[in-house]
Amino acid sequence: MSKINFWKKYLTAIGVTLLAMVITAYNNSARSQLPSVNLSDTSNPTSPQVSPTENSANSQSLAQQAVQVIHDYYNAIARQEYKQAYLAWDGDGSASKQSFEQFKQGFVNTVSVAEKVGKPSPIEGAAGSLYIEIPVTITAVTTNGTVQRYHGSYQLRRVNNVPGSTLQQRRWHIYSANISLEQSSNKGLPSKKIFHTRPLTVDR
Repeated sequence: MSKINFWKKYLTAIGVTLLAMVITAYNNSARSQLPSVNLSDTSNPTSPQVSPTENSANSQSLAQQAVQVIHDYYNAIARQEYKQAYLAWDGDGSASKQSFEQFKQGFVNTVSVAEKVGKPSPIEGAAGSLYIEIPVTITAVTTNGTVQRYHGSYQLRRVNNVPGSTLQQRRWHIYSANISLEQSSNKGLPSKKIFHTRPLTVDR
């Protein structure tokens, strides 16, 4: 019986060894058929590039939005919707350096007002904000029939598309103004310069 047990153990050991060899050979064959992977390739996926044409179109769209703010501003004044016009200024109107009542009183003798917008400047960025300057010519008529013409420009500001910015912050608002009153009745005299950050008000 001892010999029989010996041979049983011997044959079992041989069987286990052969099975292990078969499994090893199969695994090696399977690995050889897998595609190789280059572990040294650590390059990151490239982000989509924005073409110059797309950048130009985006700038034009932003400039058009800024121009529309000026049109809406004077349309609101013409309709005597002064609160809407006041809020066109940055900081809920604070950039005008006036309270709302002061702003409203500035147009008390205005019968009509119309604007003509020139070519906007290139958009510039600084400290997370975008800026654009828009030249304007404004014609206003007072209650006594006086026609006044102004020349100058408005600077508009909006927050760039940065994380955490709100939709309101990403809209253009009037940031400052540089306006000159044309003295057409006094020929040969220089125009009266009005350099300020306040909104246009008609001289009484």
